[in-house]
Amino acid sequence: MEEKLYFKPASYGKGVKQKEKLAEKEGKDHRVRNFIIFLAIIIIAILIMLWLLHGKTTTTGQYPANVRNEYLTCKSRDITYDKVSSIDSGDKEMKINMVFYGEETFNSASLQYTLKFNDKTEAFSAEAISHAQFNKGLAAIGLESEAFSNKFSLMDETLSIVIHTSASDINEITASYFLIFVDNDNKAPSTISEYKSNYESQGFSCNSSK
Repeated sequence: MEEKLYFKPASYGKGVKQKEKLAEKEGKDHRVRNFIIFLAIIIIAILIMLWLLHGKTTTTGQYPANVRNEYLTCKSRDITYDKVSSIDSGDKEMKINMVFYGEETFNSASLQYTLKFNDKTEAFSAEAISHAQFNKGLAAIGLESEAFSNKFSLMDETLSIVIHTSASDINEITASYFLIFVDNDNKAPSTISEYKSNYESQGFSCNSSK
């Protein structure tokens, strides 16, 4: 029987290797292409953001000018706060802090009334009495007990009463809570100078950042 021998062509192995190399090269090219596309998307997104932000200006303060805040602080150790006149102390202080946009526009205010008593028991009693009088006064003018964000605090023998307001909440009824005098037209002061005069005429000592 005749035995036949078959031989692989000399180029057989080379062809397989060439295909493998081509496939590997195509895979690398595909990854590089994907990376380039991704990078291009990132660059385009950054350019779009820069374009959207171009020319945008952010300002603070009062439009159109960047007006700085001015402050007024008035103090007295002699005045009794009439909203809690049922209590008193020989060691007391009333302090009013006001914030303005520039010198012309009143923005907000706080009043702090601090009284020091002989002992904790007296201070505790004063807190209960003054708190009740304050709430009764609020109810009489149709305000809730939380009006002016009022806070009554005790620390040992010292009672501190603090209230806050904004310019929009000041009117002929609420102005008296911050010892603000209104004119015959029920108009409150506006400028820092007018408020300084308002408080100094009542016996306060005032300082401003003006």
